[in-house]
Amino acid sequence: MKTSSFTFILLGLILLLPQKAYLQVLHTENFNVIIDTTKVIKGNFTPSFRYRNVKEDFLQIENTADVSVRIRNHGFTIANKIEYSLFGSEQIMSGGFLYVEYLNLRSRKIAIEPFYQMHWNETRGLERKYAGGMNLRWRALVTEGTGIFLGVGGLYEFERWNYSGVPADLLPADRTDVEASRIRGNAYVSFKQSLGELFDLDISGYYQPNLTDFFSNHRLAGSFDLTFNVTQYLGLRLLYQNIYDSAPLVPIDQLYHDIRFGITISF
Repeated sequence: MKTSSFTFILLGLILLLPQKAYLQVLHTENFNVIIDTTKVIKGNFTPSFRYRNVKEDFLQIENTADVSVRIRNHGFTIANKIEYSLFGSEQIMSGGFLYVEYLNLRSRKIAIEPFYQMHWNETRGLERKYAGGMNLRWRALVTEGTGIFLGVGGLYEFERWNYSGVPADLLPADRTDVEASRIRGNAYVSFKQSLGELFDLDISGYYQPNLTDFFSNHRLAGSFDLTFNVTQYLGLRLLYQNIYDSAPLVPIDQLYHDIRFGITISF
């Protein structure tokens, strides 16, 4: 497969997208994983919309893009999301993320997986988050239509929260922004299944404990992703994600649900 000049222009555009981002746990297994294929390059663009009932009615239009490139024994993934939202009557840019990952592919079973990510989510009050770390990724099972992958590692994170996502009856007298820097463990399991030529299923789970407070401060997250392949390059995507934070820095709901339906353009 030849890599065209358009591909490199595309990668550059992704890097130039706004550098602000999304939630505490990034569901990275929903991105293309170049280790799982013999392709040189693969990617997705997923424009979508969503409705959520938080403090006020929330309508959002967004686009997610991710591209993975394989160069010999090296894999690179870049993913980015931008969101435009209506929060009640107010128009806001409510969130997004930037994610960069490297994979060392010398081993067929184990891959070293350093990563860096930035997050931003105005509707929940997450002003900014920066995180970086490394995992070991294990290809537990790979067949023509099935993949099971496990990862374990750690990360360092910095977060700053405000009270824009807190219900009025829970607002404290002191509403100074809250900051925290922590080291967390990071573990995930991912199941990928092709259901004939029409459907692709992707289920993943994540666990991130705070290493200085292992049992009372942790995050759990899950994802269910089902894509109906209309053509080789066009699909309809249903995505459900959730995040449970046992100790949020501000008084928001510990359990967060997110459901999206959109069109996926792949290459």
